[in-house]
Amino acid sequence: MLFIPSGIAPNKHPMNTPRSNMRFANPARPMILVMAATFALAACQSGPTEGELAARAETAKLRSELQGRDSLISEMALSFDDIEKNIALVDEREKLLGSGTEGELNMDKRKKIVRDVQLMTGLVQESRERITELTKRLDKSKIEAGGLRKKLKELDLMLASRDSSINIMKEGLLARDFQIEQVNQQLTAMELEVAKREAFIEQQTNEMNAAWYVVGTSKELEERGVVTNTGGFIGIGKTAQLNGDVTNNEFKEVDVRQMTRVPLGVKKARLVSEHPKNSYRIVEEGDELAYLEIKDPAAFWKLSRYMVVEVK
Repeated sequence: MLFIPSGIAPNKHPMNTPRSNMRFANPARPMILVMAATFALAACQSGPTEGELAARAETAKLRSELQGRDSLISEMALSFDDIEKNIALVDEREKLLGSGTEGELNMDKRKKIVRDVQLMTGLVQESRERITELTKRLDKSKIEAGGLRKKLKELDLMLASRDSSINIMKEGLLARDFQIEQVNQQLTAMELEVAKREAFIEQQTNEMNAAWYVVGTSKELEERGVVTNTGGFIGIGKTAQLNGDVTNNEFKEVDVRQMTRVPLGVKKARLVSEHPKNSYRIVEEGDELAYLEIKDPAAFWKLSRYMVVEVK
C-alpha cells in the first residue's frame, strides 16, 4: 500500500498545472498612443499655413470691396432719385411762378415768389453739391461704372439748365422792383428742408386737384388724337369717344378748385367726356353758346378728370 503524505492531493503535481489564459499588455503600446496624440495636438495648435492665411485675407478683402461697391451703387441710385425729385420740384415751382407773377402783386404774393425763388436756388445748389460728392467717391472707389458717370453728367446738365432759368427769372423780378438781397438770399439747411417739405405738400395737393380740358371741332379733336370716331357707315352716324392713349400735352391743365367756366362762343356744343348732367350747364347769350358753367365741381370731375367739348 502506497503511503500519501497529508496536504498533497492526487494528480496535483506542480508540473501538471495548466498555464493561465491571461494575456499581459505590450508595455510599448501606451507610449505609442501618447506620442500620436501629442503630435496631433501639436499639429492643431500650429494653425493654418501662410498660404491659407493669405487666401483668407484676399477673400476678406474682395468681400469688403464688393460690399463697398454695392453700398455705393445703392446710395447713388437713391441720390439720383432725390436729385430728380428736386428737379421736378424746381420745374413745378417755375411753372407756378410763370403764371403767378402777372398783374398786381400784393405783399403776400411777393413774399411767396421770393420764397419760391430761394427754394429753387437751394434745390439746384444742394443737388449739384451732391453730384460733386458722388463723383469724388466714384473716382476714389475705382469702380468701372460708365452708366453711373453718364447719369451724373446728365443730371448736372439738367441742373445747369435750371440754374440758367432761375437767373433769368431773378432778372425779371429785379425789373419789377424786387430787392436783390431777398432774391439772392440763400436758405440755411434747416430752412431749405422746411421749404422743401412745404413745397412737396403743396405739389401733392395741386396734383390731387388737377384736371385737363380741351375744346375743338370734331375734325380738330380727331386730328389731335383726343377722340376716336367709331361706328356708323361711310362717315355717317359715327360716335366720338375719348381716346385712352392721348397724352396730357393735348389738353390745358386747370385747378378744379378755381375752374368754374369754360369759354365757348359757338353755335353748338356738347361734352364728349362723361360728366353728371346736373353738375354743369351750357349758358346761352344772344344767338350763341357763351360758356360752360361748372355748378358742382366735386360731382363734375368725379367720373373723369378730362373734359372734352366738341363744338360747331
